[in-house]
Amino acid sequence: MNKKIPWWTPEIGRMEYALVNDVLGSNYINEGDVTAEFERRIATLCGVNHAVAVTSGTAALALALVGLGVGSGDEVLVPDITFIATANAVTLAGARPVLVDIDPRTLGIDPEAAERAMTSRTKAIIPVHVSGRAAAIDAIQAVAREHGIFVVEDAAEAFLSRHAGRYLGTFGQAGCLSFSIRVSKCDCAS
Repeated sequence: MNKKIPWWTPEIGRMEYALVNDVLGSNYINEGDVTAEFERRIATLCGVNHAVAVTSGTAALALALVGLGVGSGDEVLVPDITFIATANAVTLAGARPVLVDIDPRTLGIDPEAAERAMTSRTKAIIPVHVSGRAAAIDAIQAVAREHGIFVVEDAAEAFLSRHAGRYLGTFGQAGCLSFSIRVSKCDCAS
């Protein structure tokens, strides 16, 4: 007998509906008390001074780059194996993504390959922490310091994952998280 077994199923109940209705009733669906409280809690949880809520991880990466002054004519190093949103965020910021080989041990951007890919237009590097595993963040930061470029961490897959006692996303000039929910189904035989 073949039976579909959900990989993950969202559970939205009365409490969630009530909370959403409260936000809708406040007339402040993007910012307001709930968003401010969310930002405070995330900052406290991650041990950082500030957290800013935006609509997606892609928007967070693009805004972080723009906030650091990255834009037209600049290049940003991104891993060649990642979700397309990382490179899209660079384009949204007006810069050009430069694809760099990954380290097969970490699945993150290879610091030596990143250094080889740098040009005078390189302004930032975006290490992606994959499935809760840290990219080689210490080596990446050393390369970035040596070349005077920014580190914007894509920690969308690493919420509350740690490296050297610190949360991923707290090492660079900016760290970006994502809380997007994707529902996948596994068609498994039972």
